[in-house]
Amino acid sequence: MKKIAIMLMLLAPFASMAQKEVKPSVTNAEKALRAGKFDEAKAIIDVTTANQEFMVDKKGNPSKNAAKAWYLKGLIYAGIDTTKVEKFKSLVPDGFPVAKEAFEKAKQIDGGKTPAFVNDAVGFPMFNEQVNQFLAQAYFNTAIKAYTDDKNFKKAFEFTERTLYFIPEDTAILMNAGVFFGPAAEEWDKSMDYILKYHEKGGTNADSYIMLFSIYRDKKKDNNMALKVAQEMVKKFPNNSDFPKYELDMYVKMDRLPEAKQVMLKQAIAEPDDKESRYFLGVISNELKDPADARKWYEEAIKLDPQYFQPQLGLAELVYLEAKDVKSQMNQLGNSKDDFKKKVELDKIYQEKLKIALPFWEKCEKLSPDEGKVLDVLYLIYTDLEMTAQVTRIEKRMKTLGLLD
Repeated sequence: MKKIAIMLMLLAPFASMAQKEVKPSVTNAEKALRAGKFDEAKAIIDVTTANQEFMVDKKGNPSKNAAKAWYLKGLIYAGIDTTKVEKFKSLVPDGFPVAKEAFEKAKQIDGGKTPAFVNDAVGFPMFNEQVNQFLAQAYFNTAIKAYTDDKNFKKAFEFTERTLYFIPEDTAILMNAGVFFGPAAEEWDKSMDYILKYHEKGGTNADSYIMLFSIYRDKKKDNNMALKVAQEMVKKFPNNSDFPKYELDMYVKMDRLPEAKQVMLKQAIAEPDDKESRYFLGVISNELKDPADARKWYEEAIKLDPQYFQPQLGLAELVYLEAKDVKSQMNQLGNSKDDFKKKVELDKIYQEKLKIALPFWEKCEKLSPDEGKVLDVLYLIYTDLEMTAQVTRIEKRMKTLGLLD
């Protein structure tokens, strides 16, 4: 009995606290909030905003403290939404919708007349803009943690959007929302909206244009808009040698090769040491059925960088094409004496063409020893030239790489 009596004595204060009535008071709610007592602050503000006598005057209009009450409710619920203290986070499943609604009600009642609703710890007014910056930072910190630490990209984007509720014009947050957090959460439409708003507000980060281009091209499959963005990139960043390649990519994708060639010609003239623009000119010229021009540009690229594999391969393919054409003529002949005679004559030409092509392909092998296409062609050339030792060598190499059974 004595133990039970002691236990009842210990529980008595808690029982009296539980029975203590919570009364409407913006002062007490603000005081509890400033002390970090979110549970107490929430209890007071919920009672306050639910109390008609406190929130509405005798004429049926919002009372003089109504706007502040709603503003405080917004602060309290936003604080619960961003706090790291688990016991407070569990007070509501999601504090932001309640906070947003409360802030909107405060704006509706006050009409933006009151510059500061609350004071800091020493009693100085905290202007609403300051509070918005503080809340935005709290939400964005949560977004960063979700993005970098937890890899929860949906949550990261959600909290970035909540950040923008408080600072909707902030270009840094707009860029992060459109370029990083939105795409990571696969929110393509919203990402585009935020990037476009970022540009409207004067944002000039090149990554924003690259992401917008990528979304239009790869996710929305809108070639016309992707091309438009690429062209804008070239204009806005004339010194960026990579951006003309985005424009080139779209012209090629849209089968507008003459325009693609003009883009690369402009780039090649502007950058005498740009090997890539010369390589692309070779590719485009080859697609336009102009092998002589293609060869010229491949050779220019190789001259700038003898170790540049791609134009070396393009050049090798051009030279080998001449041998393949002769081989094709041989295969079209029949078995008559005249055809046999023509085959012998063509075979001599074919052998010479193979010997001309061989050094180009051997150069490719030196630059990229494991390239399957190079090994395939070398195998055919060595076989037709009856270079048995080299055929054996290539066979062994291809088996090692799993290219030949």
